[in-house]
Amino acid sequence: MPEQFSKRYDPQTIEARRQAAWRARDAFKTPSVAEGAPHKYIKPSAPFTSGNIHIGHVRSYSIGDAYARFARARGDAVLFAFGFDAFGLPAELGAIDRGESPSDWVARCAEHMTGQLQRLGYSFDWERTFLSSDALMYRWSQWLFLALLEAGLVYRGTGNVDWCEHCSTTLATIQVENGLCWRCHNPVQLIQRTQWYLRISAHVPENDRRLEELAASGIWDESSLASQRFVLGRVDGVEVDLGPDGEALTAFTPHDDAIALARFVLISPRHPDVEAWADTSQARERLEELRSGGLERSDRDAEAIPLIDTHRTLPSPADGEPLPVLISPVVDGRFGATAVFGIPARDHTDALIAGRLSLPADEITPEKSPAESAWNGAGESEGESAPPIADRSSGIGQRPAVRYRANDFSISRQRSWGTPIPIVYCDGNCGAVPVPEEQLPVLLPLDLHPTGTGNPLAEREDFVQTTCPRCGGPARRETDTLDCHFDALWLWVPVCVPPAERERPLDEIFTLEDLRAWLPSERVVAGSDSGNFVFDQRIVTKALRDLGPLAFLADGEPFAGCLFHEMVTADGRKMSKHLGNVVDPDELVARYGADTVRLATLYAARPQRALNWSDSAVLRCHRFLTQVWEYSQARLADAEARAPADDGEPVKDTTEHLRLKLAQWCEKAVEKITEDMQGLEMHSAVRNVMRLFDRIKDFEKRVTAHQGELSRADSDALIVALTLLAQLLGPFAPHLSEELWIAFGNDGDTQTPWPGVSSLEPA
Repeated sequence: MPEQFSKRYDPQTIEARRQAAWRARDAFKTPSVAEGAPHKYIKPSAPFTSGNIHIGHVRSYSIGDAYARFARARGDAVLFAFGFDAFGLPAELGAIDRGESPSDWVARCAEHMTGQLQRLGYSFDWERTFLSSDALMYRWSQWLFLALLEAGLVYRGTGNVDWCEHCSTTLATIQVENGLCWRCHNPVQLIQRTQWYLRISAHVPENDRRLEELAASGIWDESSLASQRFVLGRVDGVEVDLGPDGEALTAFTPHDDAIALARFVLISPRHPDVEAWADTSQARERLEELRSGGLERSDRDAEAIPLIDTHRTLPSPADGEPLPVLISPVVDGRFGATAVFGIPARDHTDALIAGRLSLPADEITPEKSPAESAWNGAGESEGESAPPIADRSSGIGQRPAVRYRANDFSISRQRSWGTPIPIVYCDGNCGAVPVPEEQLPVLLPLDLHPTGTGNPLAEREDFVQTTCPRCGGPARRETDTLDCHFDALWLWVPVCVPPAERERPLDEIFTLEDLRAWLPSERVVAGSDSGNFVFDQRIVTKALRDLGPLAFLADGEPFAGCLFHEMVTADGRKMSKHLGNVVDPDELVARYGADTVRLATLYAARPQRALNWSDSAVLRCHRFLTQVWEYSQARLADAEARAPADDGEPVKDTTEHLRLKLAQWCEKAVEKITEDMQGLEMHSAVRNVMRLFDRIKDFEKRVTAHQGELSRADSDALIVALTLLAQLLGPFAPHLSEELWIAFGNDGDTQTPWPGVSSLEPA
């Protein structure tokens, strides 16, 4: 046994040595992909430059890193890298809190977080890491904005934003606390702002259709699929055309057997024909008031949601009775920008609205049977029976229909720390003019110092004043910036581009063989709160497929597989500095070592279950690794000290059956752990590794009980089993694993291979 290997488990020394060796041989550099060779792009989440890596990051990256190491060990070429999500409100607030520019703050955060991740031993290709706030990178956002704008998938519209009059600034939702501004504690109002929107409706139905294919692939876990269904918000039902030609309106309901119970019709204020229905001065005034934000935040609950009475009706398709037509934003969050039947007997929200319309009480009790609500007091005698609702609702022109809650959303923010929107407003007659692609990127001043009031970008004349690209006259730049959610739409792409190629024009980058080889990502591993990001990335991939740059992704799917893991909690509550229950990974690594911390996050719970953090998992895993190390070193020393086999009379072999049993245990372990790893069932895989170690020790106990000591054949079998154990530990405790692999006489300058059945035979 080499002198460098101490009998005592010293994780700090072991981990420093292995990490130095990995750096020296550039172990995780993304290889070139040979045609037809197996390869995997494993996409981790893009961390916000928020200051520190927390234990939730450790869980997420430990899952992804274990899978990446497993794939490399099996001979796959692997791309495992990420970009920091460096723009947006978290970074801006962090900079304000520390009185420095956001550019300086995110640079410091990225450097510190990189050091934390490197000490944890993650096998990222650091050469491919980037910050979304680098000009070379945010030109991707600007290019994407222009491409989607030209295709009609980005447009300018109006919408409500939270506004603090005292601070003269818009606020994000998290900056509004109980209806008050987080900074000055004055009341917050909703105001109307002209904003930029992303049109997703054109590709939402395809996102829906392809869910069946993703489920059939077997590599989208149920949590991921459920998140996509939730964001999609699919509602199946029927629709009916109401009213005469010229005044017709198509109304939808999910209650296909209860149209006869409809008591009113609701129209979304974003319905394309809403203006035609708000045709009285009072209705137009109310609609304008609604659009201009005449709402306090307290008015957003269902009982106080705005209702605009159009003073018009439509005939019920069941009996011709007039149905009042109302306009309300309550439609949007449930069914999208459409028109719907209000059916109080079937829907609690409709019942609340019916109560505000003073409909009879017996008609707004959802607990009543539909037949009773529909027919009570309708003129039938007590002895007459009403026909079933389904019978009354048939034959009225209804047809199957689908509505989606997923809809267009704002992508611009009145904040300074974000990607500049490549639009200028001509002082002449050109209006809003896109910046030509060859002039990208539009640079964001790096010496901005936001204070939480106003918009510093709008106050920078050196940024605002420019010339119109169309007529050459004076113009002003757009001072809204792109929301970081828009940046996230492409953050999965640039790591596929070798750093030396990233300065190319973007239309050339999309033709690179490297990029085309690595896409789609074989697996994305992220938190369960990433459903919106993945949904919108799927939307934009389909748009870019149709526009040409990603035409080689025929199904428009950026991720072949997806795993969403749940969060880490403490005592059942979300970890936060405010609650004082944050776990510092640096402290754990310093005390127990990176392998222990990584292993504990995988051992404690399945990815699909919340991990309620406790020290017991750390202690259990540290004890396990200590035992593996010290047991392996002791048995290796025993084997090396054993005298060479005597050529004299052979000793009768009485433990062959036990060696056979050990080989069977090892073979079964390889089979089961391989299956676990392919399914990213890290929790099960770790426990199966632990179970194998117990069986290896049990083998020695049985042999010793049988014949007093291990024979040369027994000792050799034990070393083979321990070598295999080291291989299986590689994805979870890579530092210790590689040290043991070397200690057992193997090459430490190459990737430790994943074991097969042939590994079980002694050399």
